[in-house]
Amino acid sequence: MASQWNFHQCVSHCKFDNLPEGLEAKYDSYAPDDSGVDLISQAFLSETFDRYQVPGETRQRIVEGIEEIEQDPVLLHFTKFLVKDLCSARERCDETHYTNMKPVCMQRHGALYSFLLLLACVVPSMNRLRQRSIPEEHYAAIPNTFLQPQLDKMALHGDPSVHDFPWVMNFYTCSIFLFDRFYFIPYRFGDPFTMFRHKETREVIALRHAGEEFRSDGQRNGINDVFDQKGSFITEWHENAEFIMANRINPMGFVERDTTTIFKKEWAPALRQGDTLLALHIPSGPGYTPERLRNSMRQAIEFYGKYFPELPITGFWSASWLYDTRLSLFLDSKHSNIVLVQRQLYNYPTFEGDGMLRYELFGDRTADPDRNPGEYATSLQQAAAAYMVRGARFNTLSMIVLKEDIERIGAMPYITEADIELFLKTVDSHLHTGGH
Repeated sequence: MASQWNFHQCVSHCKFDNLPEGLEAKYDSYAPDDSGVDLISQAFLSETFDRYQVPGETRQRIVEGIEEIEQDPVLLHFTKFLVKDLCSARERCDETHYTNMKPVCMQRHGALYSFLLLLACVVPSMNRLRQRSIPEEHYAAIPNTFLQPQLDKMALHGDPSVHDFPWVMNFYTCSIFLFDRFYFIPYRFGDPFTMFRHKETREVIALRHAGEEFRSDGQRNGINDVFDQKGSFITEWHENAEFIMANRINPMGFVERDTTTIFKKEWAPALRQGDTLLALHIPSGPGYTPERLRNSMRQAIEFYGKYFPELPITGFWSASWLYDTRLSLFLDSKHSNIVLVQRQLYNYPTFEGDGMLRYELFGDRTADPDRNPGEYATSLQQAAAAYMVRGARFNTLSMIVLKEDIERIGAMPYITEADIELFLKTVDSHLHTGGH
């Protein structure tokens, strides 16, 4: 069934204040269904209202918002297109940056649109999972994570705005799954390095691609606005039929200045740009241990292999302040779960600075323990603040775990004592070469 409105007609009519780029090609291949005029089924809406004990005034406001969309044929049509794209985006590893949006044509309840768009995703997303024969226990409660507080916020404060749309979208579209301790969602790897595995020893090495500038401490030059004018270096990549010579990423989370050579007959590619990984997300709470990490990853691989066999999962990716190996400079390496987990990962540098750590430890991404010293309640806060006061900075690091190494978690599958020793010699070296 072809659409009676083309993409530009829809956009011109709806006048969204914030529409993602790249939608036109998707819209041109969109086949509208014959689901009628209902954007959200009455049965689901009534069940939701009853389950969360939504007050009458809030119910009426939501119903009126839905009716305003349904009474505008163009807006309803385009909204259904957006719902279909949102519901399958994550399993397609589609990086389209959806965020809050408001159609100007929706004059009475436009502020409700982002929430209603997400709410409209719940039923079709669950139907997609049922079609894969996924047991309901894996997804029935996923939307509740943010649906309950969203409805409470509307009831108590009249505020329908959606906080962190790209993140909560994962839950309304039932695209994220919790296994034991950690959340997982498909992710397409795109960072500029390649990992190799030795054909006999099974050792893993990551080689950074050419043309990137790093400080003498192996972090990206300019991260946190700190530059190393005298000691920086540019990564290299030299390759022929027999070998590759490039800068190794030390799994303690930095790029080594000296190049490393590997012979192709001995090493096979293990991770390349474009490969599919599972992005791991860390909910707050206890149980952040290597054992729980291993168990969660094991369950995730089994689940995706069974229910999403078309996704060739290579391993896992994540980014967090918790992976910053500088934390190991003052945490107990034998008893700190932060360090114990770090030691199981192939950590690598990114261009993300210490904003995440400042937020998690000090409550604000721009918090400055030097200029605004405070009463720090935990030893981690105190140690991190003291480290920063000396002029040092933290970084958000990313990590990789290849699926073949899951069972080795707990035995440091990537990091050696030599890697740790080199890290201790290299860390913050830019502070001694004129970095500022």
